[in-house]
Amino acid sequence: MKPHEYKFVIPHELEELTNAVNTLSTVNEEPVPVWDSMGRVLSRDIIVPIDIPPRPKAAYDGYAVRSQDITKVPTKLRFVGSVSIGEVPSIKVGPMETTYVTTGAYLPDGTDAVVPEEFVDVVGNNEVIINKAVKPWENVDPAGSFARKGEVALREGTVIMPWDIPALLELGIGEVWVRRKVRIYVIATGSELVEAREPGDVINAIVNGKVIESTASMIKDYVNMYVPYAEVIGKTIVPDNPDAIRSAILHGLDQADIVITTGGTGPSGIDYVYEVTQSLKPRAYIRGLRMRPGKPTGLAVLSNNKVIINLSGHPISTLNALTVVVNDVIKRMAGVKIGMPEPRVTAKLAKGSLGDEEIARQYRVRVRRVGNEYLIGNIPRQGSSLTHTLLMINGLVFTRRGQIIREGDYVEVLLLREPPRE
Repeated sequence: MKPHEYKFVIPHELEELTNAVNTLSTVNEEPVPVWDSMGRVLSRDIIVPIDIPPRPKAAYDGYAVRSQDITKVPTKLRFVGSVSIGEVPSIKVGPMETTYVTTGAYLPDGTDAVVPEEFVDVVGNNEVIINKAVKPWENVDPAGSFARKGEVALREGTVIMPWDIPALLELGIGEVWVRRKVRIYVIATGSELVEAREPGDVINAIVNGKVIESTASMIKDYVNMYVPYAEVIGKTIVPDNPDAIRSAILHGLDQADIVITTGGTGPSGIDYVYEVTQSLKPRAYIRGLRMRPGKPTGLAVLSNNKVIINLSGHPISTLNALTVVVNDVIKRMAGVKIGMPEPRVTAKLAKGSLGDEEIARQYRVRVRRVGNEYLIGNIPRQGSSLTHTLLMINGLVFTRRGQIIREGDYVEVLLLREPPRE
């Protein structure tokens, strides 16, 4: 194959990438039931629809009373019935009367306090003796004490977490408006790539000079595990052929908001991803970033708010781009303002140094926990082609251009696994 012309491009600064990402618009919204909203991004503030609770509720098992009847104790009251949680009371309590209520039950009309049952003696079938005086609304959750109608429960841009759902249901909220999931289509480029269908295919590929496709699959797995407000709707492998690459990208753009390509970003005569992407006339194209690994990363923003992201075929380079670039693009399009927590810790560098004066770097490190302190010990070789080193590490350290971390310094680590405790 005759080599095509390869033009060297000076990598862009990460700030230029941020500026390009900030031009993106968010995807459309849709209503979903609260119980199906986990991991989705709110497109509107959630407003409390009614006062919660809508009427006073008992905070203890006991006897609902009129506090004015028991200013002096002991006091005998007439027992007129019971109210359990899950029912609206039909009883109206008059002077010197009481009803038994369970925790969470609505108070019957006429009452304004609850005497816990341990301070009450039952006398016969229809009388009780109250041995403890109570003030108005004592041992009661008054109407509107949890939330008031019109209050904001959660803000637009918040990612719904599992524990938000029971809280929203308690506030009477059955439906929320969320951004639809950001749709992603992944294209693995490379004539050497094959897909493993049987366990034995892995060794067969290696001995026959082929490569099992894994980088595009890692992207899909990463999205499934860490980005619930996005979905990979398709994945394909195409050979090193510009027409095949272009056709796959156009097909992906018809279905998805983001098309991610892997491979084809090198300087050889069979790497066509850049020129195919450029041929689509993006309104902004960041080609190459001043970071390592992942220097060949490209970001194209099209006029219709669609995005093409070019990633290296090496899993290690793609992992860096996922955490530094792809995640931010998805967050922007999904409208995330208050996102999911990340497993980050502050760790002390036990030996050596990290950082580069000329370029942003991401390091694969091994963290251990000694007492309450996290320590970075072993730092494996950092070449982007050394995929097997991912099995030796449990964290990532990102340094800005010019930032140097020396022995004894503390640095933030994104954990990939739980550190061993010593």
